Amino acid sequence: MLNERIKERRKELAMTQEELARKTGYKTKGAISRIEKGERDLSQSQISAFAKALDVSPAYLMGWNDSPSDDIDISKIPGVIMPVKLKRIPILGTIACGEPIFAEENYEGYFMLDKNLPEADFCLKAKGDSMIDMGIHEGDLVFLRQQPMVENGEVGAVLIDNEATLKKIYINEHEIILQPCNRNYPPIVVKTGDIKIMGKLVGYYHNTDK
Repeated sequence: MLNERIKERRKELAMTQEELARKTGYKTKGAISRIEKGERDLSQSQISAFAKALDVSPAYLMGWNDSPSDDIDISKIPGVIMPVKLKRIPILGTIACGEPIFAEENYEGYFMLDKNLPEADFCLKAKGDSMIDMGIHEGDLVFLRQQPMVENGEVGAVLIDNEATLKKIYINEHEIILQPCNRNYPPIVVKTGDIKIMGKLVGYYHNTDK
């Protein structure tokens, strides 16, 4: 999100990478190129510098606001901590057969997440509306901590036929029940050995750009 909006806004202003580098204190356009590819993290002060150079608000660059000019005071939103240092969280896509689950070949991209927020190792794009009663909509990003087991009734991601799905998980002796959070969908019952638990849900991001 952050890297994409920096690139999009720079192009909207017909600004070269060299010009943006000068405005933000970088020596070469190569640094800007890496930032736009999501290969380099930015601190809060650096995000503010990019926002000033691109004539937008920091909130817009972070994806918290759809309007480039209207800023919001993130510190006043309950439960949100002002970012000091960002980390890249891989967005896991369709799992390639034969590849380790968390192989880079399976990544669709990265999401920049504040290190102070709940620990997450990877994220998935929500598909469909089977978890809508939890407030998770299609296209939202769900953040997960990688772990091989969850407690009964916790929400986690499981791997079935090389596809990841998010459900409430109930584990019995010989079977696992995957319960959607939408009364229009029936539970999915599978044998214990037919799925792999990938991780536990620790948060989600409502994607307004989907």
